[in-house]
Amino acid sequence: MAKKAEFLVIDGCVQDGRVVVVKGEPYSPPNKEIEESLLAEGRIAPLKDPRARDLLSQQPDVADESDDRGGE
Repeated sequence: MAKKAEFLVIDGCVQDGRVVVVKGEPYSPPNKEIEESLLAEGRIAPLKDPRARDLLSQQPDVADESDDRGGE
């Protein structure tokens, strides 16, 4: 089972191997060093961070991950 993302890309993009995660998409760093580096650069923010929440609210086509009812 995949680990649930704890961060959101808030600036530019992040390349993790062959996968490129762009601004507005959830991201889970592979280790603590990369997490700290990306946080320091301002590339990612925790999902509960106001910057991440603001970015998510600007994307109406992104469904809330906590709502598994399928729109009902």
